Amino acid sequence: MGIETDVKEKVKSGFGIARMLADRGVRHVFGIPDGHTLELYDGFLNTKEITHVLVNDERTAAFAADAYARVTGTLGVCDAGAAGALNFPVALAEARGASSPVLAIVGMVKLQHVLLNIPHDVNIVDTLKPVTKWAGMASKAEQLPRFLTYAIRQAINGRPGPAAVVIPEDLFSSTDNPLGDFLVKGGGACSINGCRPGPAGFEVERAVEMIRAANYPAIIAGGGAIQSGAFPEVDELARRLIAPVFSTITGKGIMVPSPVDENLYFGTVGLFGEAPNNKYLRKDADLIIVVGSRLTEDDTAYFKYPPDRKPMIQVDMDPAEIGKQYHPWGVIGDAKTALSLIMKGIQEKGIHGGDVASISASRVQSIAELREAHSRYREKDDARWVNAQPIKPQRILRAISSATDAGDYIVTDASASSRWIGPYLPVKSLGRKIITPRGVGPTGFGLGALIGTCVASDAYDFGARKPRKVLLTGDGGLMNGGLADLETTVKLGLDCTIVVINNASLGFVKFGQLSRGPYETDRPLTDFARIAESLGGHGTRVEQLAGLDGAIRDAINARGLQLVDVVVDPKELLPPAFY
Repeated sequence: MGIETDVKEKVKSGFGIARMLADRGVRHVFGIPDGHTLELYDGFLNTKEITHVLVNDERTAAFAADAYARVTGTLGVCDAGAAGALNFPVALAEARGASSPVLAIVGMVKLQHVLLNIPHDVNIVDTLKPVTKWAGMASKAEQLPRFLTYAIRQAINGRPGPAAVVIPEDLFSSTDNPLGDFLVKGGGACSINGCRPGPAGFEVERAVEMIRAANYPAIIAGGGAIQSGAFPEVDELARRLIAPVFSTITGKGIMVPSPVDENLYFGTVGLFGEAPNNKYLRKDADLIIVVGSRLTEDDTAYFKYPPDRKPMIQVDMDPAEIGKQYHPWGVIGDAKTALSLIMKGIQEKGIHGGDVASISASRVQSIAELREAHSRYREKDDARWVNAQPIKPQRILRAISSATDAGDYIVTDASASSRWIGPYLPVKSLGRKIITPRGVGPTGFGLGALIGTCVASDAYDFGARKPRKVLLTGDGGLMNGGLADLETTVKLGLDCTIVVINNASLGFVKFGQLSRGPYETDRPLTDFARIAESLGGHGTRVEQLAGLDGAIRDAINARGLQLVDVVVDPKELLPPAFY
């Protein structure tokens, strides 16, 4: 039950912080209570708009806040004490790499107890600075509203990312500030909802001229394009230019494949993309338009696709991401705004400086050849795994895709499991329905992200039915993620499915050892179904292909925690992107 308080009345800072979060639209906070944060939890208890989600590991809390931010497009919040917050860095580093707006609230010892040999006297600010956009410690009660407001603005503005505020225990209980100091006041929309500014005019003009000079432009869309909501802009640009659209793994959802004769979206590129796409970027495209992608080694197969010699336009919110490996023309700003301005310039000047009819015919033919290449590639690839026994990981993706629809969410862990979704999980709807760790790729992301996705989608999805939530993980990833939070999914009554690609190994690392032989990458063939059962969920183990589709379909359509442990061919390591 909430407490009604006059804005001029002085309140405990723990309550003020909770009201500040509620005033900015936060509805869920993920974390673990600590002796230093008891007053904050009193604040949550007395703020009716906020539900606190208790987990069993601080990494889970931060991963959940990250996924919550990706699903809702709003601020994700996690909390911990100082010692517990030492588990935050790997998760906050992922949030930073993935541009997720996350606020970490960390309690610490009382100021007068610093350097008095108190066990939890940890320099958490310096620990979190390298993995956040900003981290700071409030040393006076009067600083709290200002520091928290600044942290939130850092998290949501420009290229979003994580921010952290460290608060001494005695400041949470301070009553020096009136409630009004914690509530939203003025400052423009950017201070509340975040702003994504547009590019400079000369950057747009140069990009337009490069596009008009190209014969075979191609578009690569990353997670930044989805975060910007640039769906109609990417689609319109592709159709106006008759240009193929490819995506990174995090960019899946920027377009949905159309009927074959109209389709301009061809799936993923890079290390775990589809071979015809990589070939097109290398041989056919003469201009690459990159929208909202950092062009990591995964996205480009160690910077081979596209090759560096190709002319390139890179649209990104963060100027620091322009030209780290390639030598593009940078267009700095929000992807949606930038593409709108580029298309306006193309509309005014035309799509090409030469014979437009001839160029259009050539592009249509190029697209037709790419479609045919995809058809041949799929036929050859499918023959390897569709009916194979032992079960191939690719076949699991087909079973999941058949059992889910456009409204459902797929969460992946890092390492091998996230790579399989590139070529083998079809896109069924626009938007971010795939939650995958490509910021820094920490193994163990999956379980926390599943919890955050469940909480967010159940609260904010207003469709006719609640979306299904499926986590695709490996045996190594699930063990790394902390099995204790399987219990959390049961405790919270979450309807979700975990599908384990169980090859009894650390698949991604084993893949990297092909040239030298495996070492320290094999694991026991753990029975995860029994573990799920022991924690209150329902577990199924699948070893034969004949039982795969039914087991996954039944699990996805059932209530509560469902885990399907699929024993797969240990020799099938990662997607064959290059044959």
